[in-house]
Amino acid sequence: MAKPSSKKPATGGASLSTSAALLRLRELAKPETKPKGASAKSSLPVKSVMANVTKSKVEKATKPKVEKATKPKVEKATKPKVEKATKPKVEKATKLAESHALDAAPELSPGAGVLARVSVMLSRVPAEHVVPPQQPVPQLISEALALFGVARRYADKLAKIGFSDAMLDGLHLYAQALHEAQAKLDSHRGKHSTQAEQKLFGQAFDLRNQLLLAARLVLRKDRKVLESLDAIAEGEGLADLARDLLDLALVAESYPAQLSRLGIGVDTAYKARDVARKLTAKTESTATKTEADREAEELRNRAATVLQELMAEARLGGAYLFRKEPRLSLLFTATHLPRRGSR
Repeated sequence: MAKPSSKKPATGGASLSTSAALLRLRELAKPETKPKGASAKSSLPVKSVMANVTKSKVEKATKPKVEKATKPKVEKATKPKVEKATKPKVEKATKLAESHALDAAPELSPGAGVLARVSVMLSRVPAEHVVPPQQPVPQLISEALALFGVARRYADKLAKIGFSDAMLDGLHLYAQALHEAQAKLDSHRGKHSTQAEQKLFGQAFDLRNQLLLAARLVLRKDRKVLESLDAIAEGEGLADLARDLLDLALVAESYPAQLSRLGIGVDTAYKARDVARKLTAKTESTATKTEADREAEELRNRAATVLQELMAEARLGGAYLFRKEPRLSLLFTATHLPRRGSR
């Protein structure tokens, strides 16, 4: 029996193809390695992205903070403060200056001839109502003019409670009339006085004012003394001036320590008494008045009476109108408070 033949596998071409296939598979199985140029090129976007990220972070961290931290603070810290610190103060100072300009008292016109125009009206004042000036005439005229300036400023409001422009203008009109009447009276009195006597009268008035103002200053906290000084200030004429000097000399001797702070000593009191004695001798020698003297004094008193009545009415009107505004009401208040029953 014949034995089967055993064929050996071929090894020539088959083995070559197999090895080539394996190499191919191995190459495919290996991880891909990118060239150097490609890796460098691909890394650029990463850096640019990182740069953009850092740049944006820096901008967010710096630029907005600078704007918020500097610009608004400078505006709030400088601009508003300058406006509040300067502009309102300038406006307030301007308004204050304007108010002072409005309150300036008008002046009298020399030689206006008002007394002649109102003499008929003055003659109609009942004799029982005529009173002498309740304070020195220059002071009375000064207060009347100041009150007139305030009343004219609030004329519209005063008109609503019955004060016409004619009533307010009467303050200035009769202040001028009183000024002329007092000048006429002084001229009549001067005809009977020598130059030495005129010098004595001026010395007496100056001494009286010095002692009176000094006592009011250093004794301003003593109410009883102030009431006595108000009583001394009332009245007019040479006889009254002599009595005032005697009373003020007594005040100076009673309060030497207080008045010495102003340089007023006992010698001033002695001087006041000496001047008072000379004035008394002068008044006794000229006790009789002429008819012209009496007429001039009567006309002066009538002008003072009308002016004082007008001032009292204006003050009452202002006190009522500004009863809820103390600062404005104070503008209508008298600086001189006369005592009832003045001599």
